[in-house]
Formats: sequence, structure tokens, C-alpha cells
Amino acid sequence: MCCPCLSVRRSIFCLVLFFILLLLPLLAAARPITLETVTVTAERFPIKEKDAARFVTVITGEELVQSGANNVVDALKRKGGFAYKAYAPLGISHGGMNSELPVRGLEGGELVLINGVPIQSAAGHGYDLNTIPVDLIARVEILKGAASTLYGADAMTGVINIITRQPVEVQETRVSVEVGNEGYHNHTVSYLSPTVSACLNYQHLGDQTEISRSFSKKYRYDLAETDKYALSLNCHPFEKVNVDYLGSFYETGFEKVYDDPSKAFEGTSQKHYKNFLDLRYDDENFKAKVFGIYDEMQREEYTAEEPDDENKNYNFGFEGDYRFDWMRLQWVVGADGVHRAADYNNQYGYHCRNDYAVFAEVKKEFIDRLAITVGIREQFIDGESGAKDYDRFLPSFGARCRITEALNIFANAGKAFRAPTFNNLYYQSSFLVGNPDLDPEEGWTYEVGAKWDTDRVRLRVAAFHMAYENKIETDRTRGYPLSYYNAGDYATTGMEWELDLFPFSDAASRLSDVSFYTSGYWSDPTADDTDGNSHQAGPRSQIRTGICCTSQPLTLDVNCLSLLSRERNLDGYAVLNVFGKVRLGKGHATLSIDNLLNEEVQVSGDLTASGSNRYAYYELGRLVKIGYAIAF
Repeated sequence: MCCPCLSVRRSIFCLVLFFILLLLPLLAAARPITLETVTVTAERFPIKEKDAARFVTVITGEELVQSGANNVVDALKRKGGFAYKAYAPLGISHGGMNSELPVRGLEGGELVLINGVPIQSAAGHGYDLNTIPVDLIARVEILKGAASTLYGADAMTGVINIITRQPVEVQETRVSVEVGNEGYHNHTVSYLSPTVSACLNYQHLGDQTEISRSFSKKYRYDLAETDKYALSLNCHPFEKVNVDYLGSFYETGFEKVYDDPSKAFEGTSQKHYKNFLDLRYDDENFKAKVFGIYDEMQREEYTAEEPDDENKNYNFGFEGDYRFDWMRLQWVVGADGVHRAADYNNQYGYHCRNDYAVFAEVKKEFIDRLAITVGIREQFIDGESGAKDYDRFLPSFGARCRITEALNIFANAGKAFRAPTFNNLYYQSSFLVGNPDLDPEEGWTYEVGAKWDTDRVRLRVAAFHMAYENKIETDRTRGYPLSYYNAGDYATTGMEWELDLFPFSDAASRLSDVSFYTSGYWSDPTADDTDGNSHQAGPRSQIRTGICCTSQPLTLDVNCLSLLSRERNLDGYAVLNVFGKVRLGKGHATLSIDNLLNEEVQVSGDLTASGSNRYAYYELGRLVKIGYAIAF
């Protein structure tokens, strides 16, 4: 879509990039520094992020809040490397169609963890991060590339590990309130102490008109008022022992309104419950956990005599890892198992499967500069009676070399594997039917990159090639009901980067608090269609660019987020967001403006001329929020 506002946005975007390029000469004399950012996701035990042989992003809870985001999925879409996709504003699930964070343009390959525990069901691979407020989170760690060796069958393209707030040394109570247009509310109360951490959040969004439109079939969807409640609890009863609980409930509804006034609208109310519980033991060289997840979505068709939906998902399992030195090598061995079950009363009933694996990783360091890592995993998936079983050997290789104190280079390769979901295999409706003959997806990821840190520059850059066979895709060529098929080849090749610039770090003024940043990816995601012809499978580019001033008493962040060269004729977009925080009394007042220029954002859809249904889903327009937070 072309309009004057879009020209303004592109001008702003280009101006910021040009300004960053002008500042690059100032960085020539920069001094090397050592960053101590630690990740627990790049390997099975904590490691400095810079020493990992992978592209890893660590986002603190403070950074999540400073993004001005409304929930965790909203915060992560504002970071580089994700092609956000949704079916309702703020990522709200639309009848089980959940918001997603495709990695580097590839859909369906990301694994989501909470405190290292897999939360996705075997039913549809959904994860509903829209139900998790940012105030409940200590940090998020994102690993890009195949990670099936580390985390099993669902880690095809990357891993998102959400780490909840833990007890702190000093007791503290925090209260925050936030209101905005569109009937928006976001309020949080939290209590932190050495033994217990608790956080309660409430969010509200007013009703919305035309969250989606079918241009072919002449109807739109409206969203009813939405109320969300979320609770996070962490208990530290003994040394090295933690118990975590994360629960949420939200209620909303959808109305299908036809352009023809003679046709009656169709209405659905929706309730969704989610519960996560784990018990963790963490030692320097041994860790173990047991966990359980239960979620249920209830949907009622209140304008038609349709049976009510009750879609239930259950996961419970265990995981253990042990680290030791032997034969001058560093070893990690482990095992895990997960029982996954789903009961979709109106689609396919009850199904279950068991995933279990053994794992080993060995690392050798040479003269404190070169580290070589080799990992292996034997992954088993046992289906129920009559279903297919799978057994895959999943190797990985990694290398990291310290060139100077400021510069590390890395390379890795890993095999990925993912079994079809229950929805892929068994779903039955007028909209979609499963395909029980599907084969699992599998392939390799290759990546090389560099990490450079000075007092003025933080750079992470990687070139990647991700190639798979039998990627499960939706067949849109035969009209409704849709079904699934195995694409012959499915791949993406490109580059991803994160760049933070601190050009005035040694200035004796508030300029030292000013920084510039950009992150994102360029790629060429392609897949074979049902006739074996290659087509674009996802957005080719996502870019985030901004400027930030973090000081006392003022914090200000202005950024532009764009998603370009999209699949299925969807419009690209560039959205300008603003976040500000200023000390006021004993607390802080905040101002957030999402989509400052009120851009129309298509978050998913299919606008191809040959499509059986041309449709689009939309994000909110401009959302202005003001708030106040205090800690005592």
C-alpha cells in the first residue's frame, strides 16, 4: 500500500540508518571491553553469551518493559529475527489460531520454553505468549538455528526460553497501573523476597471492529471486550530448589458479520485457561526438573446450534543433566521424557504420544582461544496404537575462536527434526482436515558469524543456510476444507544481525546515555508447492532500528519496526513506536505510543489473486498508553 504516511515512515527509517552510518568513523579508536552476559539456553549449563558458538539474544525484563510492549509476544516481535503472525489484536488466540514468531521467515519451527521446560502441545504446536505479561518475566533468551540436539524434536529453527521472576535478596513490593485508548488497561502488583516471588496482572482491551476481512466471501470479524488475568509464583523452599507456577485466564468473543445485511451474524464466546508448574533442582554440575502443563480452551457458538468446543492439552515430563570432566574433555550427559496428550471433543477426540531421548555433548578448549563442541541426541517418539513411531539420530557441531579480546568468531551445524502435530494428522472440520499420511520434517542448519564488543560497539552477525525436507505446509490450491502436505524442499538463506552503538560513551555529559541500535534479518525463504514449484514461504526481511536515551530522571526510546517483501501479496509495513519514562515523586510515570503514525498492519492473511479466499487480519492502529509504577 502506498500513501504519504508510508513515505514519511520510510524517510524516518532511512534517516536513522544514515545517522548511524555517519557515526561509524567515531568507532575506529574504540577500546575492547568484556561483557558478562550469561545464557542458560545456548548450552545445557550457563555460559557467557559471547563464548557460545551460536547466535543468541538475551533480553532482560527491564528491556521488555522499556519496549512498551503489551505482553511477551508483543515484546519479542519488536526484536530482530522474527516475522510476527497473528489472528487478532495483541496476539489473542482466535479459536485456537495462535500468534506465532517465525524465525528468519520460516513458520512452525520455533520451540518455546518456560524456565527451560517445553510448553507447546502436540495438538497444534501453539504457545499463546499473549497471555504472559512482561512484568512477570526476568529475561528471555533466544537461540537461532537448529537446536534439536539440545532440546529435542520441536527445535527446528530456534528456541525461545522465557525465564520468570525469581526470589531476590531484598524484599520489595511493586505496583504499576497503565491505561490507554481502545479501552486498554494493564495493571500489575508484585511481591519479591528471598524465598517467594509473586506477581498478579490484569489486562483489558475494549471491543474492536473489523479485526479481519474476507474480500472474497464478503464478511468481517469483530472482537468483543477481552479480559486477561495472569499469576506468577516462585518459591525457593531449600537451597538449589525452586518451584515455579504460571497461570492465566482470559475471556473474549468473536462476531462474524456479513456485508449483506440480510445474513445474520455468527457469534462465538471464548475462554482460555493455562497452567504451568515445575519443580527444579539446580547445582553447578547437576540439574533436574519435573513439570506439568495443562491448558483448556472453551468456545461456545451462541448464535447457532453448534456443539461447544472444549480443547484440552496436557504435557508432563522430566529432564536431567550432569556435567563432568573426563579425559581432558568437558562432558554433559542427560535424558528427558514428555508425555503429550490432547482432547479436542469436536475435531478428533483424544490422542497422545511419548517423546523421550538421551543426550551427550563434549567440549574441548585449546589454549583458551578455540573451543570445539560436538553433541548427539537419540530422539524417540512413540505414537499411540496405530500411529507412526519415530527414531532419529540428531548430531550437532560448534566451534568458537577468540581472535582478540574484542572479537570472537563462531560456526555451527545441526540436524533438526519435528513430528507432525495431532492437528496436522487428525483435524476434521469444514475449514480444515488433517492428513494422516504426513511424514516428519527434518533437515540441517548451517551458520557462521562473529561477535564484537567494545565500549562503543556491540555487534552480532551471522550468515545462515537452513534446508529441510518434508516441511508441513497448508494446501490452499483446492479450496475449503484446507489440508496439509509435505513440501519437497523448504529452505532459507540469508543474514541476521544485532548492532548497538554507543558513540558518546566517554562524553562527560548526558550524551553518554544515548545509544543507537538496529537488528533484523534478510533471507529468501522458499518452499515447494503441491506441484513441485518453488514459491515464497515467508517475509524476506524484518528490520528494527531505533535510538535510546537511558538516564536519570528520563528514559526515551524511539524505534521503527518493519516487515518487508512478504508472502501471499501481503503489504509490507513500517511502524513507529515510542516509549518514555520519567521519575515522578517516588515512582515513574510512563508514556507508550504504539504505531505512532497509525499504519494499517496486516499481521496475517492471503491476498494472492488465485487464492480461494482473499483475506487479511489486522493489528490495532495507534495505541496511546500512560502509566505509573512505584516500588517500596
